[in-house]
Amino acid sequence: MDKIVCLGKNYSEHAKELGEAAPEKPVIFIKPPSVLMQATQNGQKLALQLPEGRGEVHHECEIVVRLGNEMTIEALTLGLDMTLRDVQSGLKKSGHPWTISKVFRDSAVVGPWIKPSEFPNWENQEFNLEINGVLKQKGHAKDMILKATDSIHYIRQFFPLCPGDLIFTGTPQGVGSVQSGALGKLQWGPIEYEVSWS
Repeated sequence: MDKIVCLGKNYSEHAKELGEAAPEKPVIFIKPPSVLMQATQNGQKLALQLPEGRGEVHHECEIVVRLGNEMTIEALTLGLDMTLRDVQSGLKKSGHPWTISKVFRDSAVVGPWIKPSEFPNWENQEFNLEINGVLKQKGHAKDMILKATDSIHYIRQFFPLCPGDLIFTGTPQGVGSVQSGALGKLQWGPIEYEVSWS
């Protein structure tokens, strides 16, 4: 893997909840592999660390795809794109890049991988995130502005992709802050794992 590519504002309702118009095409930003945490099996619990003194940290649950040698979707999972929301809001107002609001320890989380052939209805299967037993986010791939398969071609218009690269495909509405001691449960078809924050 060379990089983690993320799509922002790829669900129109999420853009609206941030008080912004949905773009014609999603925003692209990159995270380095050093911020990645991965659950390797269903039911695993990942211990994540929250940054201190940097304002609200928001969860963004989303479908993640891994690219194969032919630049097609080799595997799928459910992940979290963690965001320093106060920092991001300040950067947006100043017209600056989002990087420091998106790149920090444990800011990219992925679950166990599954091949598309083993999860043939993935585009029509609802995914969700619960925090402390309360449903916070749910979504479908079919509601994306730019579909997961189309995002590969879109990203390659701007820079090269490499085998093993991950694409975080954007989050639906329902993002919110995470506090120390919170327990999250992610579920999408056969994929299910937990995270805890401290």
